Amino acid sequence: MALHLVTEELSLEHKLKVAYAAWGRGDASILSSLVADDCELMLMGNPALNPHSGLRVGHAGIRDALELFHSVFEVRDFLIEKMIVKDDDAVVHWHSSLVFRANGRVIDSERCDLITFRDGLARSIKGFYDTATMALVSGRAQVAPPDGVFDDAVPPKAQASRT
Repeated sequence: MALHLVTEELSLEHKLKVAYAAWGRGDASILSSLVADDCELMLMGNPALNPHSGLRVGHAGIRDALELFHSVFEVRDFLIEKMIVKDDDAVVHWHSSLVFRANGRVIDSERCDLITFRDGLARSIKGFYDTATMALVSGRAQVAPPDGVFDDAVPPKAQASRT
């Protein structure tokens, strides 16, 4: 691929900047060119609450994760807060402002990624993010009322006796 000719001389810091810009734009072809064929992307969290969570492997897995993310969210802003690279390891703390397409809610999302490189390509990416807020914004989780009991979980007779 022609992009490899351009990126072979880049430092890992520059490759990461290119990769995160591609993620923010939803550009799977550029992102795929910066990861190993067997790259493992693990987004921490419970897939029942956050469909983005879980393990994806290889270029197809990275592309699927990217497509799912961009089908669910519109990226308003994207900022790398801090990047630390040492040898073949990197830590990237980033922030994004997202619009949840299904209901228009805006979420400020912070994430921290641990990345391992091999031969200049990302081999492993482990992402940590606020899964609780993501589940609330998407409607996959609810905030408990002050008394801790959800009305829809209480039988109608018990609800009537509570009023």
